[in-house]
Amino acid sequence: MGSAENATAAARPEYVEHLGVKIAVPAAAVSDTVLKFMQEGRYESREGKILNKIIEDGERILELGGGLGFISTIAAKNQKTKAVRTYEANPALKDVIAQTHKLNGVKNVEVETAVLVREARVEHVAFYVRKDFWGSSLAKRVGETTAKEVMVPVKELSWVLGEFRPTMIVCDIEGGEADLFDGRSLPGVTKVLVEVHQPMIGPKGMQSVFDGFSRSGFFYDQDFSSGGVILFRKI
Repeated sequence: MGSAENATAAARPEYVEHLGVKIAVPAAAVSDTVLKFMQEGRYESREGKILNKIIEDGERILELGGGLGFISTIAAKNQKTKAVRTYEANPALKDVIAQTHKLNGVKNVEVETAVLVREARVEHVAFYVRKDFWGSSLAKRVGETTAKEVMVPVKELSWVLGEFRPTMIVCDIEGGEADLFDGRSLPGVTKVLVEVHQPMIGPKGMQSVFDGFSRSGFFYDQDFSSGGVILFRKI
């Protein structure tokens, strides 16, 4: 390995500590752009700060969009939490999530590689992995040549709700929120903390999210919402 490569390797830390959580940042999964953002303390800050304030005794937390394991670590370390399960579509992040959990002594999180959908008509779906992992999604961009297409297992949201029985959902799925929550019943769920992505889903998508939660019997809780991170609470 040359001196320049040695310097680069030495400069990259094993983890970044943010809001009391050590987050694994391996070069193979975390780009320099994402690493810089994290080192500036801007990674999922709103969700992280809100989550501990809204967890109640016996909470069963279902996370959609596991990322690097940051949110699931916060959820699992909270003494009020009873169970945590996280779904992440990007297969390459499963090991990173495991590293983050290990760094923080977390052992009580189920981690699954899958995409949750309203209705599973196929067993697998194409997922597009991008250099900056947080830009990966189910959507293929026009003219794009650098995204890596991987096939990911599909699971129905209703099946997961019945099998895991969550009381809270935390959702950050890069625009998928516009289609997933369509006004159906969310049995047992009292809170949904969701990051909405208006640049991706547009005005109609935003309207769809709010209308869907309203039909499901949830309201916008302004006390625990910040910008695009919104808490919907069961009435």
